[in-house]
Amino acid sequence: MGKLSPKVKRIIKFQVVAVGGTIVNMTTLFILKGQARFPLIVSGAIAIELAIIHNFTWHYFKTWKERVHNTVKDYFKRLFQYNIVTASIDFTINLSFLWFLTNVVGLHYMLSNLFGMMAGPILKYFANDLLIFNRKKTDNPGPKNSEMQEKA
Repeated sequence: MGKLSPKVKRIIKFQVVAVGGTIVNMTTLFILKGQARFPLIVSGAIAIELAIIHNFTWHYFKTWKERVHNTVKDYFKRLFQYNIVTASIDFTINLSFLWFLTNVVGLHYMLSNLFGMMAGPILKYFANDLLIFNRKKTDNPGPKNSEMQEKA
């Protein structure tokens, strides 16, 4: 990613992480709803939460790594904040699409889920950039990743 601006590089990283989160979400939904026959909304909620944790971890250590303190306390504090912000968006948008498109429109639940997942990424990027990984909160980043592992 040689001559791209830092902001463009970050957006690319954000989208790469989102692809991984999509795989986590869709696989979880397929296993819980399609194979284990859990209720749709329960399966969707668990799939969203697992994808949230997956995505946050990659964002913490890769996408916004220069803005974090790399301590266990910082990680869990930001995970809590990220979960509130991202879950608010995902549970509102994604579960609404999933339920409505499946139960009212009659689409297959996996396709409904994809539509729901496509609806929120731009909003989530800016929410994370401005609220969770805000530069002002991290003007003085702490130890590097290897130091965090030693403190754990």
